[in-house]
Amino acid sequence: MRTDQAIRQVLQKPDLAGRMMTWAIELSQYDLQYEPRHAIKVQAMADFLVEVTGDPPEEAGTRWRLHVDGASNQMSGGAGVILESPAGVIYEQSTKFEFPVSNNQAEYETLLGGLTLAQEVGATKLEVCSDSQVVTSQVNGSYQARDSLLQKYLEKVRELSKQFEEVTIQHVPRERNTRADLLSKLASTKPGVENRSLIQGIVKEPAVKALRREASKYATIQGQLFRKGLSQPLLKCLHPDQTNYVLREVHEGCCGHHIGGKALARKLIRAGYYWPSMMKDSKEFMRKYVKCQENADFHREPASELSLLTSSRPFAQWGVDLLGPFPVGPGQVKYLIVAIDYYTK
Repeated sequence: MRTDQAIRQVLQKPDLAGRMMTWAIELSQYDLQYEPRHAIKVQAMADFLVEVTGDPPEEAGTRWRLHVDGASNQMSGGAGVILESPAGVIYEQSTKFEFPVSNNQAEYETLLGGLTLAQEVGATKLEVCSDSQVVTSQVNGSYQARDSLLQKYLEKVRELSKQFEEVTIQHVPRERNTRADLLSKLASTKPGVENRSLIQGIVKEPAVKALRREASKYATIQGQLFRKGLSQPLLKCLHPDQTNYVLREVHEGCCGHHIGGKALARKLIRAGYYWPSMMKDSKEFMRKYVKCQENADFHREPASELSLLTSSRPFAQWGVDLLGPFPVGPGQVKYLIVAIDYYTK
């Protein structure tokens, strides 16, 4: 093994503990020799050969093995995927979720990521191993997915599984899925540029979006999209190319009186128009409108925030402080007591 990292010095320390001790024991079964990396040209040629050399063709009757595991916390989660080809080539993937997920949702996101990876590398027959009893039982049909979000995940998994000739999923104990569990926990680490065997990525939004609730707020009438409301009529949804014209017409048209951003957005709703970023666009339009800036009233707000009165009536609350010592005065006094009424200051 040729590397510019001090792997040998780290693994041969006598005071190893925790995970490093586990790695040292796991690697001790191999006859490894470490050498410093030589010329960069040699390493570049090795990287080129690895990138351009394709995977060996899949033999008939052989299966790819996929190990998946998901992890979640209060803010985000991670996915660990290990895909092994029939020829022994192993793909490892660690993915971070930049959105809050539940345990079952993280397991489904990981399973979908593993199926996508297997499809990209050209696998046709797949054997999936997961330590989630809920996910494996729902995919196999033993459990029912009563949660609406999990039902959407289950439909997407079955739809993606149709892209393969054969897909089987089985539940394995957690101790047989330790490597995938480790990758899911490593998802929050910074991706390294030197580690070419580990694929690290980030998922910014869930694979299944909750659109049913939002779609119920809209209706299509004669080819035009309208937004429905509880206490308002149907609002015509505008294309982004039409919003600027409507803003100018309502703001400075025949019935416009150069109102502020929030009032302009409310007037657009009363006029029967809608688009998702209406409030933001109205404020931005007013901020850049030249005539309103030239003819606006002078800004008369104080430079600093006003302090609230904390006393209900005069002389109800006092602030007292002791100042000194000062030079000794008549009567041998050298301290000053200052008392301030909170109401009258």
